[in-house]
Amino acid sequence: MTSLSFKKVDQNIINKIIDDNQLFLTDSKNPNIKYLIKTKNNLTISIYTTNTVLIQGNDAQLFALKYNLQSDINVTKPLSLELPNIGCDEVGVGDFFGPLITCCAYVNKDFILNYPELTNSITDSKKINDLKIIDLFEQLKDKVKWEVYILDNSKYNKAYDIYKNTHILKAICHNQALKRLFRNNNELIGQQIIMDQFVDKKNYYNYLKDQEVVIEDIYFETKAESKYISVAIASIIARFHFLKEIEKLEKEFNIKLPLGASNNVKDYVNTYKKEFPLEVTKFIKLHFNSNK
Repeated sequence: MTSLSFKKVDQNIINKIIDDNQLFLTDSKNPNIKYLIKTKNNLTISIYTTNTVLIQGNDAQLFALKYNLQSDINVTKPLSLELPNIGCDEVGVGDFFGPLITCCAYVNKDFILNYPELTNSITDSKKINDLKIIDLFEQLKDKVKWEVYILDNSKYNKAYDIYKNTHILKAICHNQALKRLFRNNNELIGQQIIMDQFVDKKNYYNYLKDQEVVIEDIYFETKAESKYISVAIASIIARFHFLKEIEKLEKEFNIKLPLGASNNVKDYVNTYKKEFPLEVTKFIKLHFNSNK
């Protein structure tokens, strides 16, 4: 389904849309929606009190063109807007510094209608700067149900010594986050789960064979954070917590912890290994190769 959102639409255009679609006007329970239109060809047009117009349906583009909205068109990313479901993603995998964090986020079916402008701001967290991540998290934190699981560096290094495989660590952490979500929200049990695929389904469950409780019936898809709004939201929430954990570590050890694994970052890693030989296990992923 295509979803197009337009902000601050001219009132004359809104009046024209309403006049042309009088027969399709219907009531909305959302107090932020001033007019709700559902056409015969399965288009839904939500006109908000802020003059934001949200058009949803396979013919959304044609409807927008009809009312000359194409010049201001802001296409909601190629994210699937089919809801409700639970999205899962992780951060910290490719960073020398900081923990591994997994997140699962449940997004209900009314999210898009209730928060069209917020929906239009959501994309894969890797495409969003840090300040925007913080802003989006503040907007999202009370609008979706979510859980994160943080594997701090000390535990990460110990676990890697046992498993020797980062995919296993990610699988365990995702399973832990999902267990927390369902433990705290029993009503979500049975909802569709979508996970950004880092390994195939068979191996994922094989990695969890020694876990007492395993959450099953997960749908795996590569680059899901750029395809599903729930996974994109999970990536944003996980990224927010990763940034906060980095900030905590920087304050605790009074050092700078740049993100990523570039040669510049390796310089910091090698320096800290010399300066903090006993403490590095608390903020560096030690199995990473720091040779340049």
